[in-house]
Amino acid sequence: MTTHFAEVLARESASLAGVTDRATLAGWRRRVVKELMTPRSPYALALRQSGDAPERAYLLDRWLELIAETLDRLLQSGAADNPACPSAQTPRAAIDAQKTAVLILAALHGGSTLSQIARDPWPLNAALDIALAPFAAAENDHRARTGNE
Repeated sequence: MTTHFAEVLARESASLAGVTDRATLAGWRRRVVKELMTPRSPYALALRQSGDAPERAYLLDRWLELIAETLDRLLQSGAADNPACPSAQTPRAAIDAQKTAVLILAALHGGSTLSQIARDPWPLNAALDIALAPFAAAENDHRARTGNE
């Protein structure tokens, strides 16, 4: 397996295993955005449309599984509940971890492409805002827009 694919899977396996609540999910998001905004990082290299197609497919399938497992764990623990804004929350039963994982991975892939072209983290953050909405802690829009935390 290509080095950057293996590195991304190793990091994601360890990082997502440590996601236990909204705060650690937000930390995961910040780290991945930073990685994807660094042109020569293993993450940016892994999501490029070049290289071995079966290896890319394996990377995306495995990453999708890791994200879905994390979302399932968060849903079981009640991390999708937002006591600060009960009217804005999506009922846990209505959240499909597999579909949400696909949405998150699509946001990472498409958002990073747009952000790298624009050299601005805003498109990636905007895509992730939508994908992670059921799990998002309230954050200042300016910080999410500019990528500053």
